[in-house]
Parts: sequence; C-alpha cells; structure tokens
Amino acid sequence: MTEYDAADEPRAGARTTPRPDAETMLTPLSPSGPSVRALMVRKLADIVVLPNGKISSNERSLVADILLHVLDKVEEPIRMEVAQRVARVSECPPALVRMLLLDDAPVAEKIASRAEFLPEALLIEAAREGTMAHRMMIARRIDVSTSVADACLAHDEIDVCKLILKREECVLSPNAVNKMVALSAANKEVQGLLLRRRELEPAHGFIMFWWVDAERRRRILTRFALDRRVVQDALADLYPKVFRGGDNDAVVKDILVLSERRHRPRGAQGEPVSMEVVRKTLAAACKYPAQEIIDAVAMLGGISRELSGRILRDPGGEPYAVLCKSLGVPRDDFYAFLTGAAEGPEAAARADHLLAIFDSMARDFARAVLRYWDWDTNPRIAHITRLMSLLQSDINITDLGLSSFG
Repeated sequence: MTEYDAADEPRAGARTTPRPDAETMLTPLSPSGPSVRALMVRKLADIVVLPNGKISSNERSLVADILLHVLDKVEEPIRMEVAQRVARVSECPPALVRMLLLDDAPVAEKIASRAEFLPEALLIEAAREGTMAHRMMIARRIDVSTSVADACLAHDEIDVCKLILKREECVLSPNAVNKMVALSAANKEVQGLLLRRRELEPAHGFIMFWWVDAERRRRILTRFALDRRVVQDALADLYPKVFRGGDNDAVVKDILVLSERRHRPRGAQGEPVSMEVVRKTLAAACKYPAQEIIDAVAMLGGISRELSGRILRDPGGEPYAVLCKSLGVPRDDFYAFLTGAAEGPEAAARADHLLAIFDSMARDFARAVLRYWDWDTNPRIAHITRLMSLLQSDINITDLGLSSFG
C-alpha cells in the first residue's frame, strides 16, 4: 500500500484536479455537475419538506436523522440551500432545525430570519449556545419573548443589549432590567434606550442617576416623581409604638425612617438644629467639601457619610440640589450658595440649571430620592450592586463616582 501524508488527503466531497494515470499517462475526464453527496442531500431535503399528507412524522424524522449525519460534511452553499427550504416548513423535526440554527452565520440566518415560527425552547437554546451573531439574529425576530430576551442578554454583549432594548413590544424580565442598569454605567446609548423602557422603576432610575448626563438626570427626576403620603398615612399609627412604645423592631424602624413625613435636622446629640446652622453648613459645603463638612452634612441630612461625600463631590451638582431641597432650604438661599461658590458665565448658567432642578421637586420627593440613594439594604438595589461588582473588570466603578455601590 502506498504511503502518503494524511494532510494531503482531500476532504470528503471536495473537488480535486484529476491526476494522469501512472501507466497510460492519460488524464481522466473531470466530473461535471454537483457531487453525489450534494445530490443526496438535495434529494433528502426534497423529502423532509413534503407536506403532511405526503409523509408521516416518523418518516420525516428518519430523513432528518440522515440529514443530521451528512449535513456537516457538505459545503456551506448546500447547507444554506437546505436551511432556506427547511425554514418554510413548520413540521420540520426540531433536531434538524437546531443544527441549522446553530450552523455558521450565513446558514443560520436563513432559518433565523425566514422561519415564521420557531419553538421558544429552540430559540432559547440557540441563544445560549450560539455566537453573538446568532443572538443578534434572534434579537431581530418578531417573536422575541421575555424568556428568549433573557437568553440573548445572558452574555452581556452591548450590541445584543441595544437590539433587545429597541424591541418595545418585548417585555423585559426584572432580572434583565437589573442587568441593563448595571451595564448602562459604561454605555451612553444603553442609557438612552433604557430610560425609554416602561419596565424601568424608581429604584433603577435613582441608581442610574449617578452616571447619566445632566439632561437625563432631569428626566429621571421628572419621570419618577412620587408622593409618599399614601405610605405615611398607612403607617402613621406605628410611629408611636416603635419610637415611644418600646417595640423596637429594627426592620419596622428602618422602614418608618425611610418613609418619614418630614426630616428635621439634628445635631450630634439629637438636638434640633436651626435653619441658620443648616444654611451655613451647606454654603460651606458648596465651596469646599472637606471631610469635616461632609460629616456635618451627613448628620444634618440624616444620611450616611458615604452618601454625603458622593453628593458634595458630584461634579454636576444635581444631587446637591436634591439635598438642599430635602432640608427645606429657601430658594433664594440655594441660589446664593451656587453663585457664591463660583463666578463667571458658565457658573451662572450652571446655577440657573440647578435652580430649575431645585424648583421642579417637592420636598417630600427630594427626601424620598435621598432615601433611595442611601438604601443599600434594599434587595433590588443590593442585586444591582452585585451585578456591577461582577462587571468591575470592564467598568471602573471609582471613575464613575460609585465607590459605595461596590
């Protein structure tokens, strides 16, 4: 037997240049037309796409099993041809559809874009096991369900996320929204698309507030305006029981503090603090947020030191407007804080912008926003925090001013 290098062996079904006969030195005729393997695949495809009256489901499955054995051994154009024909048949065995749907992108596209109906389970499996190209094809389909969207979003691919977010008819699951919020920290286009989604809730918006631009901050405060009176009225009789009656349930106490009707600034010993002290402290904080000023603002505002520092060091100033509104600072005093901290046309424009933010909020709403920002024990906020921790390799949390979310 003649020895040869295995690397020189032609691939099955491939065309090779005929070699002259060793004895006669005559070159045999080249085969013309499709190979016998391609002919067999086409004949089998003719059978598998027959209507129900012409073939039984068992016979169709048999033909599909034969195609499963041979399809990966023919050239891509043949596989594309089969996929295009199979896409028209709703009765085609799922195993064959799955193979074509997970094939190379040109083949999979024939199924993903042309098949009117594909089982949800099959789309989910293809989204999980395929490449980003497969997930983008699936995301463009009309019949993207919540479960299919979850599978497409599982790989945290920004391009796939943007396609799903544009599908307004597709309802996103709570976990998908949480993940999109975490991913939005590093992508402005995702931020814009996400803020249009009806699934977005106040907790999401107030977390995103820290990394969106000024216009989107304004939109968040406008969209998620809320009134806590319905909660305050429902829980009103619990305040004396918890704070004066000795029933010191820590969980209930936290919720009562969260939903308090009106915050009164207190000093280090819990004593009431005059508005004059509040004004002087906030004016100093606007000019130079040293650590002792940060601590003093945290005490007056009834918030954590971490949140106080994040508010006072935020370059936009919108969180500072929320803080001043929540503490009952008069409008003229707030504007004086801003104009006294900096001068010039840019400073004046910034002061006007922040004054508009200040005027747009009710005091109770500003207080609610502060509570959301300081609500690290909320399960949903804690979940988004964990998601962001997993993304720290791609997102620099410190640069985004979100150190307390880690």
